[in-house]
Amino acid sequence: NKMAGGKTGKKQTKSKKNVEKKPLTRRQKLAEKDAQKKAMADREVNKQNEKVENIELLETKLGMSKIDSLVAYDKFHKKYTDGEIKKEDFLEENKDNIMAEAFFRVFDEDNSGALSFYEYMMVKNAPDLDSPEQKIDWIFTAFDQDDGGTIDVEEVYEIVVALFKMAGKSTTGIRNEIEIEDCVDNIIDAVDTDGD
Repeated sequence: NKMAGGKTGKKQTKSKKNVEKKPLTRRQKLAEKDAQKKAMADREVNKQNEKVENIELLETKLGMSKIDSLVAYDKFHKKYTDGEIKKEDFLEENKDNIMAEAFFRVFDEDNSGALSFYEYMMVKNAPDLDSPEQKIDWIFTAFDQDDGGTIDVEEVYEIVVALFKMAGKSTTGIRNEIEIEDCVDNIIDAVDTDGD
């Protein structure tokens, strides 16, 4: 009972289990709809909390008014609906600023290729940085992350890493990490006059 090509004429049957989903009950449908509504509400609350935090940061870090902060936030999120500006867009927007790429490298801490609203505002509000005093003031404002009025060792480390990035220098690898640590130690030795 062989056919051409060596196949038998018998049909091979595979047992298939028909798995039918039972339709959801009215109660289950309502519960599912409620869960979706709750998830949407939670996302909106998180979004609003993030907005409030960003506005407060702009007020304390940059001295912006609440109104100016809100307008900037809404304008940014209207233009960049995913809440981030990509590197290409940032560089195009700041093509007249020779420091744009360096600033981008510094504030794109996670190397995602994008800046959040807060990171973007820190760069946009960086002064011309003409004098050493302006540079120090801006660095202090940008890196006093806990708003404690002082820069601790971890924050000095972040400054040194940022400066390495601005210079286009790698911050990874044993040699670079040792160089960064040496710079941090030298800075702390130079400025920590009371040893605390």
